[in-house]
Amino acid sequence: MQPLADDLFLTAHDSVHGRCLLSPAILGLGLGGAVLAELVLGRRLDIRGDHLALLDDRATGDIASAAVLGHIARDHNRGVRDWIAYLGSGIAPDLVGRRLATTGQVRRRARRSFFGTRLVTEPVDSVASGRPGTRVRVAAERRERLPQEDLTLAGLIFATGLDQYTLATLGRADRAHLLDQLRRRLPEPLQRLLGHAEAAVGEAVLARRA
Repeated sequence: MQPLADDLFLTAHDSVHGRCLLSPAILGLGLGGAVLAELVLGRRLDIRGDHLALLDDRATGDIASAAVLGHIARDHNRGVRDWIAYLGSGIAPDLVGRRLATTGQVRRRARRSFFGTRLVTEPVDSVASGRPGTRVRVAAERRERLPQEDLTLAGLIFATGLDQYTLATLGRADRAHLLDQLRRRLPEPLQRLLGHAEAAVGEAVLARRA
């Protein structure tokens, strides 16, 4: 199984044209939360109330999680939601894009527009990009017990609003069963992290509408 944030990035792109289903801001917040979740799952971080607790600052051997861990080791004063916003502003999307590029799953290219040139990260195979989300949906339809990584991915799908695409065909009872798994089986630190991610997304949506 590949890293959680990589799965979220691919899930956020449609399986027809490979287009991103989320705004850059919402995708960034989701990826920021996902990389933090990787570190919680790897027992490098804990979530205590509104703050991160560093448990192990040794190098992870992974370009994305190691870089984020380094940022956190140098600054313990930000709250969880501040970290999600900080990482989501560009750090997490760049790191996850670089990581996916090393495995050949995305291409990164400069795109010119009226407003200037920006770096775009796109899935190489649009069909493959839908597999992580499909894996979660099929498991939910079968009422299977999801591993913690996929359960966390499901939580991030809900937190970012991707459920309206990825889980659109999921029946009401199956959706309720998946949400019940999230409430009962996901450890409290990850539940707190998902709550902060959802709140950060909500704030971003409101700010955009204002």
